[in-house]
This record gives sequence, C-alpha cells and structure tokens, in this order.
Amino acid sequence: MGKRLENAKSLYLEAIRDGRAAEASRRYSGARYTQHSTPVKDGQEGFIEFFEDFYERNPIRDIEVVRGFEDGPFVFLHVVQNLNNGEYRYVMADIFETDDDAKMIEHWDVMEEIQPRETWVNSGKF
Repeated sequence: MGKRLENAKSLYLEAIRDGRAAEASRRYSGARYTQHSTPVKDGQEGFIEFFEDFYERNPIRDIEVVRGFEDGPFVFLHVVQNLNNGEYRYVMADIFETDDDAKMIEHWDVMEEIQPRETWVNSGKF
C-alpha cells in the first residue's frame, strides 16, 4: 500500500470512525484542505467542526474501507458506514487529492443510503 492510500485510510478511520478529527486532520491534511462535500467547510477547522456534531448524532460508528487505490496524486476509497447499530447505513465513494508529502489537500465524495434488500427488490425496478 502506498503512502497516499495509507494516509487517506488513516484520515477516514481515525477521524470519522474513531472520533479523533482534530488529531487526524492535523496529521494527514496538507497546508490547505479544500472540501467539496456541501455541509463541510474548507480547511482543517471546517473538517473538525463538522465531525464534532457528527459524533454527537452518531455515537456508534462501524466503518469499513472496502477497497482503495492510488492514481498519481489521487486516492479513491470505497467505504461502508453503519451508524448507530444500523439506524443509518451508507455506501461512500471518496476521492482525495494529495500533495507531494502524501497529505490530503482536496476531497470529493458521493454518498448513498443503503436500502434494505426487500425495498429495492419489491420496487418493481429489478
């Protein structure tokens, strides 16, 4: 595993799953951090602010990085989040741009709530 992928996974797991946004952000973010996820402000402070509230709303966080890869300065992560013992379940695609030191400097994400199998099977679309 390359350093960029290792840092992206560590940022995700330490900050979001383990509830250590400030520590992880300082360790794995670059001099700038541009955030393209609408509710999260740019910079380390915006990241920390968003997740402090997230921890209160989601005290139980089971997060699994399913797969990830690097492509030049970019890192892709496929993640499953199971929050509050299944109250909320999401599949995520996260893309990070990194600097020359393999630190995160830009982030994009796509998020979809996971529906129970019965919901989509019985929808008539399959």
